[in-house]
Amino acid sequence: MAESDKVIAAVMQATGESYEKVSTFTDVAHETVDECLTDDISVVAPPLVIGRLGCPVLDRLLLRLGDGRWQLPESVDVTEAELAQTLMLPIETVARYPLIGRFGLLARCMDRLMINDDDAERYLAILDAWLAIFGPDAAGRPGPYQVWGLPPPGTFEGWLLGRLDILHQLGFAVRLANEEMDGVRGQQHIYVDGRRADLLLRFTHDCAKGAADDWLVVESKTTAVGIGAVDQLALSVDWLRAEARPGAVQGMLIADGLSLEVERGLRERAFHYQSMTAMGYRRWVRMHSPLHPEPARDATSINYAQNLSVRTLSAALR
Repeated sequence: MAESDKVIAAVMQATGESYEKVSTFTDVAHETVDECLTDDISVVAPPLVIGRLGCPVLDRLLLRLGDGRWQLPESVDVTEAELAQTLMLPIETVARYPLIGRFGLLARCMDRLMINDDDAERYLAILDAWLAIFGPDAAGRPGPYQVWGLPPPGTFEGWLLGRLDILHQLGFAVRLANEEMDGVRGQQHIYVDGRRADLLLRFTHDCAKGAADDWLVVESKTTAVGIGAVDQLALSVDWLRAEARPGAVQGMLIADGLSLEVERGLRERAFHYQSMTAMGYRRWVRMHSPLHPEPARDATSINYAQNLSVRTLSAALR
């Protein structure tokens, strides 16, 4: 993945920095924003302000800006207690729906590129010039932001099966089910109604998340998803339970972001969730593929979060 030459040229012109320095840093900045958004962290770095619709923390921030008597602080990269006090929200809410600002983005980019702290001001100028690309047009419409897509789900499933230790570290001591040991295929098991399970995993021993011989039904989506993904997972879990195999059946959704409605649905069904970013897949794809794949959308997919209108943020813009 790489930023467009147009974006790189604009940042070079604004900062006077070299092509190599600007292209490397802006690529990582874009990847960092993508990772935040797909891991359900709202980005508040005007003029780039992106988060899930209905996020109570982001909604409160925009509401306070709209009253005209409050201005956005220099950065939202403060402690949860400070942000909770500023927005007049319970600290538990702020902790559940985190924000990241320009200083937080800068720190993540510098850590990844192993940039010395002495160069922070120089790279902050590059970051600010890149963020300015997303400023409003003459009509006040925010500049569009595109989350870089991921390869199709089959690629992810192969990646995960070669790295089940990731799930082990999360407390899921599982292996891929197989016909010889379990009487069922671990990949694309077909239920009586014709639908297929993405992955059927089996717990090998008692652990933090399950007991020996329990099942973990995994539904994977390489896009952001809506409530249809929970319905698909629920049907898959219910069909496996109906087969009356030994062991309890749990469900896990792995996706590249989710709506708040999905978050609530998962809690109601006691299903597990992991994002592609949290599992390390999005970072792995960026390190190994120079391509810009089209997202593999299906009926459960929703659009990634978009840059919000900056009309109410005009006072906060530099």
